[in-house]
Amino acid sequence: MNKKKTLRISLIICLILIALIYGILIGKYHVFPYSLLKNLQDNTEIQPENALENIRYDSKELNALTSVTSDNYLSIRKELDSIIFGDMNPFKLQINTIVQKEDQAFENLKNLRQIEQFEIVQNYNIKSIGYIFLPEKNNNRLVLYHQGHSGDFLIGKNTIAYFVSKGFTVYAFSMPLKGRNNRPVIEIPKIGKIQLSNHEEFKYLTNPLQYFIAPVITMLNYAETKRFNDISMIGVSGGGWTTTLAAALDLRIDNSYPVAGSYPMFVRYQEPSRNYGDFEQTYPELYTKINYLDLYILGSTGPNRSQTQISNKYDPCCYGGNGYLQYDKFIKKKMETFSNGSFEILSDSTHANHEISQWALEQIWKRLDSKYHKK
Repeated sequence: MNKKKTLRISLIICLILIALIYGILIGKYHVFPYSLLKNLQDNTEIQPENALENIRYDSKELNALTSVTSDNYLSIRKELDSIIFGDMNPFKLQINTIVQKEDQAFENLKNLRQIEQFEIVQNYNIKSIGYIFLPEKNNNRLVLYHQGHSGDFLIGKNTIAYFVSKGFTVYAFSMPLKGRNNRPVIEIPKIGKIQLSNHEEFKYLTNPLQYFIAPVITMLNYAETKRFNDISMIGVSGGGWTTTLAAALDLRIDNSYPVAGSYPMFVRYQEPSRNYGDFEQTYPELYTKINYLDLYILGSTGPNRSQTQISNKYDPCCYGGNGYLQYDKFIKKKMETFSNGSFEILSDSTHANHEISQWALEQIWKRLDSKYHKK
C-alpha cells in the first residue's frame, strides 16, 4: 500500500514538473497552444480605441499649429539653433581627424578615386566616424548621405555608388551610436555611470539633439573650403529625420531629400504603434516650439533651395500609406508666401521596403540634373 502511495505521489510530482516546464516553454518560445491562449486573451480583454485615428485637420487648424511665416523665419531658425546647440556656435566646429582609407566593401564603386575617413569627437567622447567618397571624374557637387537606425552607412552603398558614379563627392554618416560609431560609458550626476547604447539615453544630456546634428554641420563647415557648386542631403529613416532637421537649420544645404523620415506629430498619433518614432523624433523641448510643419518650411525656403520628401507607400516600418496627403498641399500653399524655395512629396509605390529605391534615386537625380542645367 505504501509503495502504491509513494508511486502515486511521484507521478503527481512528475506531472507538476512537466506542466511547469511546458508552461515555461509556451511563454518563452510560443509553442502550442500559445496562439490559442493569446487569441482567447485578446478576445476577452477590452481593446483600447485610438480616439485620434480618424481626426483630420483643415487648413485653418494646420495654420494654427504652424509658427513659421515669411516675416519671422529668420528668428525661428535662430531659435532652432538655440534649442539644438544652446550657447555653442556649430558653424565653428571642425573635424578632429581625417585620413585616407581603404575599404574592400566599397572598392568596386564605379568612378571612385579615393576614400577618406573623418572622425568627429563631441562631448562625452561621443564619436561620429564617416567616409568621404572622392570621384575620379568630379562634377564639383556634394551629396551628404545619412543612414538611419538600421546601422552603418554601408547599408546605403547603393545610394552612395549611384551618386559617385555620376561624379558627386559623397560624405556618408551613421546615426550616433550606430554603425562604426562608439557607444561610450559616461557618468551622469545623480545617476552614475551608464553606457550610451540607444538614443533614449540621450535624454540625460544637455541639448541632446546636438549629438545628431553636429556631425553634419561640422562636415558642411569642412565642405565650405572645397567650394562645391551645390550641396544636397539625402537620408533614409532616422537619416531622413536628420536630413529634415539639418536642412531646416543650415541654409548651405541647397536640396534635401528625406526618405521615410518623418510625419508631423498629429499624423503620428493617428497610428502611434507604427509612426510615433524614437526619442529624438518626439523631443518635446523642440516640437512644442518648432514642429515638423515648421521644419519642412524652414528646410524648403531660401534662394535656390528645395525639399523633396519621399514616402514609401507600402513601407513595413513607418511613415507609409497616404498620411502625407494631410499636410502636403498645406505646406505648398505656405511656401507661396515666401519669395523663394519649393516643397513637394513623392509617393513611392514601386516596392514594399524601408529603404531608398532605385525609383527614388532616379527621381532625386532627375531633380538635381534639371536644377543644375537651369543655373
